[in-house]
Amino acid sequence: VMSVYQGGYNFFCQNTHSGGEADNRMMNVLWWYYFSKLIEFMDTFFFILRKNNHQITFLHVYHHATMLNIWWFVMNWVPCGHSYFGATFNSFIHVLMYSYYGLSAVPAMRPYLWWKKYITQGQLVQFVLTMFQTSCAVVWPCGFPMGWLYFQI
Repeated sequence: VMSVYQGGYNFFCQNTHSGGEADNRMMNVLWWYYFSKLIEFMDTFFFILRKNNHQITFLHVYHHATMLNIWWFVMNWVPCGHSYFGATFNSFIHVLMYSYYGLSAVPAMRPYLWWKKYITQGQLVQFVLTMFQTSCAVVWPCGFPMGWLYFQI
């Protein structure tokens, strides 16, 4: 968020390497985001170890496998600019989600965890807003590679 602010990033379209020093910071932050995708994929292995095979759905595996690959491409070709928004929003949703998981591991906390359904709603809002934000750069181009925008959509 600080890199977005310092670089004067535009919500509707942000070209690569146009935010000055903030772009270097953004690339560093997005590298850690990419690394987090590998850690999140480990959910699947934890499900296997806990014998929770019912939680291993096609969508779960597809999502984690594709996110890891998509962000590998992003980090190699467009690691700054318009790539920031989806990662920022996704990180926020994951903080909420893993906070819920962590708190639900404490039996005394379970009666107070009324917000599980809102996590799913937040994920859907994230999906729609990220698609909207990416589409804005298609409608009002700023130099960010058009092929990458279509890839993200």
